[in-house]
Amino acid sequence: MIINKNFFNKKIKLKNKEISIKSSKVYVIAEAGVSHFGSLRLAKKLVDMSVNAGADAVKFQAYITEDLVSKNFIKWFKRYKAKEVNLDFLQKIKNYCKRKGVDFLCTPHTSSVIPWIKKLNLSAIKVGSGEIGNFLFLKELISLNKPIILSLGMHNYDDIKELKKFFVKEKFKKLVLLNCTTIYPSKNKDLNILAIRELKNIFGDIIIGYSDHTDDDLACISSVALGARVIEKHISVKFNVKNAQDWKVSFDVIKLRSMIKKIREQEIMLQTKKNLSSKNELKQKLWATKSIYVKNKIKKNSKILLSDLKFLRPGNGIPCSKINLIINKIAKKNLPKNYKIKIQDFR
Repeated sequence: MIINKNFFNKKIKLKNKEISIKSSKVYVIAEAGVSHFGSLRLAKKLVDMSVNAGADAVKFQAYITEDLVSKNFIKWFKRYKAKEVNLDFLQKIKNYCKRKGVDFLCTPHTSSVIPWIKKLNLSAIKVGSGEIGNFLFLKELISLNKPIILSLGMHNYDDIKELKKFFVKEKFKKLVLLNCTTIYPSKNKDLNILAIRELKNIFGDIIIGYSDHTDDDLACISSVALGARVIEKHISVKFNVKNAQDWKVSFDVIKLRSMIKKIREQEIMLQTKKNLSSKNELKQKLWATKSIYVKNKIKKNSKILLSDLKFLRPGNGIPCSKINLIINKIAKKNLPKNYKIKIQDFR
């Protein structure tokens, strides 16, 4: 079912920045997640690298482990508990982001931290792929009346259709969807980048982005070419960490800066122009295109045949596309071999 293509917002304001389906500016989120390992010092380093690389936002995560993971799921309970932070930690990071001039975003993973999200007064709420089918939780987030950026990893076609029905029923329009594959790291064969187009078929005109779990930037760059207006990429300052997985798909500052530079360059390439050729390209027409020349000598008052003509550079004469204006016309004078034909040479 295709809904009204104008149902969802085509433009969303985030502090002093804007995400739009038509804007040439891609909103780049550096996903710090829990790569701070509970250290405020490392968290600030993650903010610094995001700023230095040119990211628009840096995102962290909020949860209370006991409300997120069963204690019987021992390995993962310990893993999350070691990286758990409190509201004070997140508030300090938000203040640091403000001083550094980068947007602060956060992903709440449990209902118990929604009061934190209210106090942090985020410009938008990021929802992870793991909330698939968790409509009661999504309803709580909708009540905060903030834009929601939602990743779609692990969602199949039916899940996505149910998601659409939910947001339409709730009359919630400030939604951004991120195509995503939840494998650390994802292989190219698993990515399905063209899902960006399918999401637009399902949701109508809605802002689409891409959340990446590969170990390079190819999928991010490809997604921008397909219309992604938001790109989320994991970052880290620590790699080869035991009992952690985010570092496997994370960039350091050099790789993050390189990716963002490519995105900004690609934005320029993707700008829509009234003319297919740019002004600079038109300058190349002289040497690169061809004019109509005489191949065989043409006598005065004779009919001009195609076999009498040829095309040669430069393109400063009658262009070869105008050949039909000349064929079967009468030469007004003798035209020698290799002569560049002019309008006044025939009648």
